[in-house]
Amino acid sequence: MLENLYLGIDIGGTLIKVAIVNSKGVIFEESVISTDVNAKPADILKSIINIAKKFKDYSKIKSIGVGIAGDVCFGTGVVRFSPNLKKWKNVKVRDILTSLTQKKVYVDNDANTASIGAFWLDAKGKSTDLVCITLGTGVGGGLIFDKKLYRGISGTAGEVGHITIDAYGKKCNCGNRGCIETFVGAKHLSKFVQDYLKDNNSKMIDKLTNKNYKLITPRLLTQAAKKGDKVSKEIWKIVGQKLGIFLSIIINFANPDTVVLCGGISHAKEYFMKYVVKEIQTRAFKSATKACKIIVSEATHNLGVVGAAMLSRQ
Repeated sequence: MLENLYLGIDIGGTLIKVAIVNSKGVIFEESVISTDVNAKPADILKSIINIAKKFKDYSKIKSIGVGIAGDVCFGTGVVRFSPNLKKWKNVKVRDILTSLTQKKVYVDNDANTASIGAFWLDAKGKSTDLVCITLGTGVGGGLIFDKKLYRGISGTAGEVGHITIDAYGKKCNCGNRGCIETFVGAKHLSKFVQDYLKDNNSKMIDKLTNKNYKLITPRLLTQAAKKGDKVSKEIWKIVGQKLGIFLSIIINFANPDTVVLCGGISHAKEYFMKYVVKEIQTRAFKSATKACKIIVSEATHNLGVVGAAMLSRQ
């Protein structure tokens, strides 16, 4: 019996990943190219398909799935807007790719495709109700209920990064105040560290940045923590506490069996996870907490492309 194969395309502002994936989320073939942000969307899509057609199993794929950051209409396959790709406005991705390949094409935003990827790669397809939280430049999310992606009536379900945890907190890019993104999103976190250092001196961070605090990133903060810097560890503690408060809301509301944390900031788990767990144990319902497994993804870099490939199975 021939194995079902699917083509996944994960379009980011820096890189584009293309892969052929089987029905269990295993990558058979893959290629990564740089994103030309100045190129026309149609030209980029054509280049992607030219690459895909060189895969030895391309002729066997059943469908094509595309994940991209931004405002995406799943029903029409139109990318209305992408924050990282300024030329991608009202691009009919599904129609273009269908014309180029004569294959069935599905298009969704990258947070949704990451959640599908987490369902297959981290939960091994065994979870029933899963929430995926992407901790990157911002905070995104995706919801899997009864083993299927839940999009909501207008397609915006899973925008968990804009849940308020401090009504009087700092203004978020969305216009709201005190969103969880303003505490643990990479850009906001870097700014928080800069402000925190005004009253808390760190010789290690001074050394790593040469006192140019604009160079501070979550990765640098992790690097400082690994070297034993107390200020960096205290900041990660604060991140863990805020994230724990946020996840308590998620667990109480959605009652999932699995929460998957992914994205760049999740790599600092050894410095914040124990504070996350402590807050959840304090704030979330005991029965919901006991039933929920929290996983830090081991496959962050592949979630998007695998999830995109598996869109047809949703």
